[in-house]
Amino acid sequence: MKITSKIIAIGIILAFNSCGNASKNEETKDPVTTNNPIEESKNYSISTSESVVNWSGKGVGHGHKGTINVKSSSFSMNNDIISDFEISIDMKSIIIADIADPSENLKLSNHFKNDDFFGVDKHPTSTLKIIDASDLNKVKANMTIKGVTQEITFPVTITKQNDKLVLTTKIQIDRTKFGITYSSGNFFENLGDYLIDDIIDLNITIVGN
Repeated sequence: MKITSKIIAIGIILAFNSCGNASKNEETKDPVTTNNPIEESKNYSISTSESVVNWSGKGVGHGHKGTINVKSSSFSMNNDIISDFEISIDMKSIIIADIADPSENLKLSNHFKNDDFFGVDKHPTSTLKIIDASDLNKVKANMTIKGVTQEITFPVTITKQNDKLVLTTKIQIDRTKFGITYSSGNFFENLGDYLIDDIIDLNITIVGN
């Protein structure tokens, strides 16, 4: 009888200790954390009617600006990283926006299209292909103008607008690195008022659907 009572008492003590330890474990257990799943890769087609390249260049006491059309292309987004991005720019579509006189406008437009500048008959398109977009402040890309490819770096801003994705960037390129040396002070002397700055500003807006 005494042995049985002792066994029962020991069982009660063990059960009590077991419940106490379980409560402590539940109280000290680390909180469960879950990471958001990586966004599935999405493919976008470029809206050519909404995408555009705005260009501007300067000379001595003057400057000009206009637009160039973006040809159809596509890109992908994977976890907010741009990939497979390559656009073609239609060099034959160069428009000069700040010369109202039609004959003067056409004269300069044709000059930009001949071999002094972009030689559009031989090189109708320029391309921009992103090779590393892991840092949107320093996106690396290959730009090809007039058959010459140069690596450039620039920032990109991405904005989501409903089902559209808008990529915007400002790029400064040195035209002489692409073989466009016309009226460059680094290649010709005593140009006077005919001096044209080597830097061309490109403000690019790409709209993806």
